[in-house]
Amino acid sequence: MPEVEEKLEAYEVKREGEAEILMLKTNAVFFNPVQVHNRDMSIAVLRTFVAKRKEEHEEMINKRNKSRQHVSQDILPRSDGDGTSSEQPASSILDGKINDDHGKELHRTVDKEEGLSTEATHTPSWKRIRELNAPVVLEALAASGLRSLRYAREIDGLGKVIALDNDEASVEACKRNIKFNGSAASDKVEAHLADARVYMLTHPEEFDVVDLDPYGSPAIFLDSAVQAVADGGLLMCTATDMAVLCGANGEVCYSKYRSYPVKGKYCHEMALRILLACIESHANRYKRFIVPVLSVSMDFYVRVFVRVFTSASEIKNAPLKLSYVYQCVGCDSFHLQCLGRTVTKGKSVKYAPGIGPVVPQVCSDCGKKFNVGGPIWSAPIHDQDWVLSTLADVKAMKDRYPAYNKITSVLTTVSEST
Repeated sequence: MPEVEEKLEAYEVKREGEAEILMLKTNAVFFNPVQVHNRDMSIAVLRTFVAKRKEEHEEMINKRNKSRQHVSQDILPRSDGDGTSSEQPASSILDGKINDDHGKELHRTVDKEEGLSTEATHTPSWKRIRELNAPVVLEALAASGLRSLRYAREIDGLGKVIALDNDEASVEACKRNIKFNGSAASDKVEAHLADARVYMLTHPEEFDVVDLDPYGSPAIFLDSAVQAVADGGLLMCTATDMAVLCGANGEVCYSKYRSYPVKGKYCHEMALRILLACIESHANRYKRFIVPVLSVSMDFYVRVFVRVFTSASEIKNAPLKLSYVYQCVGCDSFHLQCLGRTVTKGKSVKYAPGIGPVVPQVCSDCGKKFNVGGPIWSAPIHDQDWVLSTLADVKAMKDRYPAYNKITSVLTTVSEST
């Protein structure tokens, strides 16, 4: 017993939400209490994702059932006028003829109606199955494991939570904290010693949620992260290198994010849009694209929440969502130059380069020249339906959010933006 007491004296119990962790008083494993805002916001959005995912799945099942009923009605026996009946697919009835291949055509029609075609790229893979499995979460940079523990203990309907770290001390601390939180955590959370980039690359599209919360830039993790997220899944990503993203070191920003920042009063929003453009760029390489649901600037970092989908045709629209920025050096005037455009002729849609420049040589307001930055994400950075759902959920569960005041203020501000 004295030995146990001596060991416990070396630790300090930290509680956040419903999770508790044992932290060495020497602070050998990184823990930032200020990030409670980040963790609370992530839990709120993740709860919305679980609910939306279930709603989308139920909607898909209902559509499939209606399609089956429609197909069944099309192939019901019809009378030939002499008391006998025969069966014909709808296509044969419309054509007024029957051939030897009508059975094959019917089979193809049913397959198409049931959504079994492999070309249904806009439909996430988890929507094309009748049974909806519990979402699997990957925390790529777990440290003490507090975030993973909170996910497992506080969010209903989650499956496994995989916590990764490439530091042995962190993984040991994570495993210790999993045991400390009892069966509610040990039944769901797994800790692994691994390089997050390699682990995500070797587990493509296996995780419904991938959480990246690095110290600094997430750029080196993005290529593997967009491959690890399941179709229709959620990628949550933090960037803390705000000086770089806001224009203090433009050349460094370009080397990491392939976008050049310009200085302006909107620098924090530009940081969000640079990060979104970078994620989209990585996703496009694998015939995938992103749909932002929430993008926030909080404390000393930016954090984005995006859905990741697969569609070879949709990525053609990527240039329409990106723009260069012309920022006047003498005043606050700025203009956006879209990278691409569409040309419609009849029913055909062709893609073409954007037409420019959108500004004269000097600013019409002050006569000064322009700096050029970008490309940045110029499409919407929020989904207002998601934001309102998340805000309503947070207000309904006020007692479960330690940083309630902070995250409600941020969500309210976003919900009122246009």
